[in-house]
Amino acid sequence: MKIRLLLLLLALCMLCTACGGKKLEDELLVIVLAVDRSAEGDYAVAVKAPRNAAANSVQDDGQGGYLILEARGHTFSDAASMLNAVTPRQLNYSQVREIVIGREAAIREDFAALLRQINAMPRLRCSAALVVCKEKALDFIQAQKPYVGLRLSRYTEATVSNYAGKGFTPATTLCDGVRDMGCGYMDPLMILGAMNPFSKDAEMNPENPLDDTAGSLPRKSGEQVELFGAAATDGTRVTGYLTGYEMALIHLIGGHVEALVIRDEAEKPLQILAGGPARLQADLSVRPARLSLSLSCEIQHLPGEAPRESAVAARLQSDILAMLRHMQSLGCDGLGFGYIAARQFLTIGQWESIGWKRLYGDAQFSVEIQARFTQN
Repeated sequence: MKIRLLLLLLALCMLCTACGGKKLEDELLVIVLAVDRSAEGDYAVAVKAPRNAAANSVQDDGQGGYLILEARGHTFSDAASMLNAVTPRQLNYSQVREIVIGREAAIREDFAALLRQINAMPRLRCSAALVVCKEKALDFIQAQKPYVGLRLSRYTEATVSNYAGKGFTPATTLCDGVRDMGCGYMDPLMILGAMNPFSKDAEMNPENPLDDTAGSLPRKSGEQVELFGAAATDGTRVTGYLTGYEMALIHLIGGHVEALVIRDEAEKPLQILAGGPARLQADLSVRPARLSLSLSCEIQHLPGEAPRESAVAARLQSDILAMLRHMQSLGCDGLGFGYIAARQFLTIGQWESIGWKRLYGDAQFSVEIQARFTQN
């Protein structure tokens, strides 16, 4: 009886495996999705997917075992439908690891609507990383190659996680972007990408090399694609960029940062560690409104090389104030002061009647730093 049962289970497993294999052969597993807009407003949708072994043996276009398919249309749905119509296999979006939006599409007023349309695509994996690039998304994904490892899916996930973990980019997914875009409480910061042409020696920021954005970093590598900094939004569209250092400060304010290092007056390195999430406050009883931030952190210095503590705290305070004002100038409430302000109202109608965007744009900031200095 047991032998018959085992044989039956084995037969069922073989049947399921055969059906699954046949299904995969009939589908094209999309790893990267890219969306562009032309100057006239037309859409281009492109996907990057693994190429089968037979195709790899006869084609060598520098894509390392992956193929790129593209289609165009007057609307996003037209372009996506055309791509599906002309692709010889069913497109499967359940394995998408990265969604790349070109600059021209990201700066348009209907950017939030575009994200919702992407999210509505069948079987789309909305936990995919959301990247806004400075150039065309198609050019970006063509330049993107897994030069560390072989699988683009694992490489993309590990790369995004690595940069976000160090604090130089946000970890925004499509789910995050759709949820926060236009919600009125917090404006999403999206991963900023660009291609570095390595055509000339990049100029290094003499005061802080990390205070830069993707596309111009002073480096050389087999990978032209860079993820560094953030694309700031105003709840409707992308309005500008934040540097990698500004993103590291935002992660510090959020209570988690891995690699934030600044230098003191004597050019000695100081490691900054978060003591916990900063305390945000919003005073709406005055005009202009007052938005305050209180940060507790630990600053580690080399043994026997204690810095002038007041100068270091003042430097950190000044940098955070500059970052806050930069986001304010872009119309971006990237820290979520809106959440703090909204708690002061009993109804949504009362909250909406104050015109938070206008209040935020005119608000005054104050920053308090509570630093504890220790030897590293």
